[in-house]
Amino acid sequence: MKKFAFALLVTAIAACPAAAAQKKAKKEAAAEPAPMAEPAPQPTQAQVTNQNSANFAKDSLPVFLPTWSMPAYMAITKPAQTQPQR
Repeated sequence: MKKFAFALLVTAIAACPAAAAQKKAKKEAAAEPAPMAEPAPQPTQAQVTNQNSANFAKDSLPVFLPTWSMPAYMAITKPAQTQPQR
């Protein structure tokens, strides 16, 4: 019986550092911050130029429209109203 108690005591002493190390590793893993998301890539010079050209073509359209079509164009591009008019 003494041998069994001694073996149990030795096993408990041997298991304590392993359990403590496992608990410490689990605690450190939980404390690690989440990885940051990568920032959006910057557009290249060609992409910026293409976007600028598209904006210019869209914004210069009223210059080339005939006068009779201006009310229709303005109705399409008019921003949404926040309050209804009475």
